[in-house]
Amino acid sequence: MAEIRVGVNTRNVAVSDDGRWVLAGNTLPRTLVLLHAEDLSLARVIDVKGRDGEASRVSAVYDAAPRRSFIAALKDIAEVWEMPYADAAGAPLPALAPRVVVLDDVLDDFFFDQSYRHILGASRRGGGQVIDLQQGRKVAALALGGMPHLGSGITWQRDGREVMASPDLGQGRITVIDMQDWHTVATIPANGPGFFLRSHENTPYAWADAMMSPKRDTLQVVGSVTPSPGRTAAHVEFTRDGRYALVSLMERDGAIVVYDAATLREVRRLPMDNPIGKYNVFNKTTRSAGTSH
Repeated sequence: MAEIRVGVNTRNVAVSDDGRWVLAGNTLPRTLVLLHAEDLSLARVIDVKGRDGEASRVSAVYDAAPRRSFIAALKDIAEVWEMPYADAAGAPLPALAPRVVVLDDVLDDFFFDQSYRHILGASRRGGGQVIDLQQGRKVAALALGGMPHLGSGITWQRDGREVMASPDLGQGRITVIDMQDWHTVATIPANGPGFFLRSHENTPYAWADAMMSPKRDTLQVVGSVTPSPGRTAAHVEFTRDGRYALVSLMERDGAIVVYDAATLREVRRLPMDNPIGKYNVFNKTTRSAGTSH
């Protein structure tokens, strides 16, 4: 098993779609670390500094597979970096030179639209912005309050238009945004501040937790689901066909609780110790609209 220390506090790791690179974003030291994916050998350490020389922590790193690039958001500088690893024809680009997009505000996390042309991002201070990666600039502001968790958003079709929904880390609500003109379609009351929102193309329901509230034991769907009263239930994922929802019972002596996604009935309970994770590799890699990616 290869082992390499990429940082004291590594915030996020992404693997390039062509399988050649691993990019790790650090909060300490303030660097991006590029590794060869084959053996995790060090390829390059990139100091994360803005145009004025100020260093920044890295808040998020993702692979934008359709664009053949990595996207990194910076926590202390109002910039997003795009680092292409292949050209439009798929030929490797060895330099991975950052293309800097200057913003109005920092981004703690962000969400790709299905085309990967736009990212929707927000800071912990609230509010949001839409960045067009083709144009390399902000194209819209999002009317968001609280602490929106856009990195956990989902999309679907509503009346012939694509919409996106996001939970809120600070308030009990889910915000729905029109993806064509970026206005807020609806604000849906929730049991409390939540972290994860998940759905699937083959289910009519979205699942939302309220894990930062007294109702942390209950997931809202059409009605509500409480796997174990008084114990934190969160981070719903789906099987590749959308038939089953997998719920993390995030406790010592917890479980992955499997629900029928159509009837909302419990099917099975797999004992686990404080589980939390991404149990939907297929949905992630195929960029399902029901999960963030």
